Amino acid sequence: MAEALSVELAGESVPVTVRRNAQAKRLILRVDKTTGEIKLTLPKHVGMRAATKFIYANTTWLLDERQLLTPNKIIADSSLLPFLGDEQTVVFTGIAPRKVVHEGEQLMVGGPTDMAGKRLETWLRAQAKELLTERAALHAEKLGTKFKRVSIGDMKSRWGSCSSTGTLRFSWRLVLAPFEVLDYVAAHEVAHLLEMNHSDRFWAQVAICIPDHKARRRWLKTEGNALFKIRFNTDKNAQ
Repeated sequence: MAEALSVELAGESVPVTVRRNAQAKRLILRVDKTTGEIKLTLPKHVGMRAATKFIYANTTWLLDERQLLTPNKIIADSSLLPFLGDEQTVVFTGIAPRKVVHEGEQLMVGGPTDMAGKRLETWLRAQAKELLTERAALHAEKLGTKFKRVSIGDMKSRWGSCSSTGTLRFSWRLVLAPFEVLDYVAAHEVAHLLEMNHSDRFWAQVAICIPDHKARRRWLKTEGNALFKIRFNTDKNAQ
């Protein structure tokens, strides 16, 4: 169970989420690059007084990290939104039918504008599931394995996961990235069906599907954080 502390930063009382980890050898402090949440990992036998002292000893670093955070990008009418890596202009038409049409370099969102953002997100999730299911099936066939199902979610900082029961879970935001990057993540999670680790054997399986996987992985590290910052305008007062 998570415990809670707080720290004064620039006159603001900021909560700190504390989690104990029996395997941790030292205190680990980090700032979530997506949410700005401050998190502290605490070894089992370290007390809260020591944790508080550690946090306050690192206030300068915490301030610097929080200043580096970029604001969310709110998608509304006329916004630019990447779709499979290509910038598209979002158009909230305000007229029927209530569906999304990808036309040229535009994403046309029909229906009332108050929930157009949510409608667009739902469409993107469906596109992500279709593409990721297709690519995962192709990679699974190539590696001689099978998965049970594909699930789409919105994890805060992970692009995908593979359960021991064969469920592959992906972030819908992968559909915003270039197709090659989406394809790499599909192969990555399929490879975990054979190797539930990141050993050399695991990466050898990934390489069978995606020989240049290092470049695609590098894109996620350098560009992927911006995709977590995208939010959709669901203002019910939108015109």
